[in-house]
Amino acid sequence: MVQSPDVDPRDSSNNGDDRLVLEQQIRHLQERLAFYEGFDLLIQDNVTHARELFRLAAQERENATASADRARQSAGRREALLRAELQTVATELSSLSAAVDQLSRRVARALGAPHTPDRAPDESRSLTPVAVVVHGVPSARVALALQRFVAGLSPVSEVAAREFAAGVLRLEAQVTDQLMAEQFTPGEDGWRFHLLTERTDVIEFALEEEALSVPGGRRD
Repeated sequence: MVQSPDVDPRDSSNNGDDRLVLEQQIRHLQERLAFYEGFDLLIQDNVTHARELFRLAAQERENATASADRARQSAGRREALLRAELQTVATELSSLSAAVDQLSRRVARALGAPHTPDRAPDESRSLTPVAVVVHGVPSARVALALQRFVAGLSPVSEVAAREFAAGVLRLEAQVTDQLMAEQFTPGEDGWRFHLLTERTDVIEFALEEEALSVPGGRRD
């Protein structure tokens, strides 16, 4: 008859407790491992998202640089077009000024060449323009006579007709000294000047209607 070895019941109880402790420790380690694995996945996702943000930022910077370059090129083209238009306008204005000057000379010739007294101009003194306006001029013949009258005044170096319309004669006199209303005295032609305005740059008169005449005593 074989006898079984004696087993202490306390040893069996200790072995069971140790196994339970080990199982708990294993479960705890598994839980921590799962946590670290999940945290690692979260870090990888953040890194991937950050990399995408950097890529988008670089792309936006490139797009902004390209847009700025296009804007500068467009502004340069607009400036060139505007400069060309301004040059065209300047050329047209120059041509128009020349045409107006030529037309003014033609009008002056049509009214009659201005009479300039036979005296040497004082070149050391500058000429000053003065507008002479006469109202109530009945005809072109009287206008021409008035132009010659103004040209014969002592301060006047030259005179040009600017306009004669609706009985109003506008002359431009280049003077070496101040032109004064008292110099417009009644002459042998019987003109009477009624002063309306007297300034350094303009003198304005009205002809007395009853005294209008032309050289030689003939009335229009």
